[in-house]
Amino acid sequence: MVMKEQHLTIDAAGGSRKGVGRRRNEDRFLVQTIGDSTLLAVSDGMGGHPAGDIAAEDILKSLSAREEDISDPLSFLIAAVASAEASILKRVERNTELTGMGATITAALIRASEVFWVHVGDSRLYLFRDGKMQQITKDQSFLQDFIDDGTLTPQQAAEHPMAHVLDQCVGCAEAVPESGAFSIVTGDLLLLCTDGVYRYVGETEIGNLLNTSGDASDQVDRLLKLAVRAGTRDDATAVVAVL
Repeated sequence: MVMKEQHLTIDAAGGSRKGVGRRRNEDRFLVQTIGDSTLLAVSDGMGGHPAGDIAAEDILKSLSAREEDISDPLSFLIAAVASAEASILKRVERNTELTGMGATITAALIRASEVFWVHVGDSRLYLFRDGKMQQITKDQSFLQDFIDDGTLTPQQAAEHPMAHVLDQCVGCAEAVPESGAFSIVTGDLLLLCTDGVYRYVGETEIGNLLNTSGDASDQVDRLLKLAVRAGTRDDATAVVAVL
């Protein structure tokens, strides 16, 4: 998909690979044009919980189906997450066997020269600019506080047995989304990905890959192949937007 708006050209693409030995891929991604905006998202259904893939689908359907005015992008994104959570909780009320279903969400809406984002869980949004990676979102995970206070390094946390335990997810009841906005310029690149990518491919490797030539589809394909070669057994999903 290529979209031109106010002198910014957006080339965006996404892809996903099922984890080794998994029965189904519980990750989902979205690349969609809504009016004069481009909507990107990744969602990771909670592994080991019932219907994680359905929870991820509910979230992305809520984002993509909201056709009302989005003059306030942050309110639009937050309301979509709230709607998805309500839908997931209703499913659980109707079928208690689905208790525990939930998913992460990291979504970015690009309009003109700004990016508006919303985030729940531990999928991530990165900005790649001038050869440098910047993680925009902060993981809502059990270990994040230990990283923040210096008790654990990011590498130690990644190898910790509780690395996958989340503080927040959509469907876990009373999710509190984080959100924000930042400006972009021509030459920037956005990456949204699930933990099946970043837990196995370091930021330096990701940055080196994104610094090479190629369109968004090529970048996604090479990144997912890199994650597989790095030994990921988790579902791996990425969305790239080249500006």
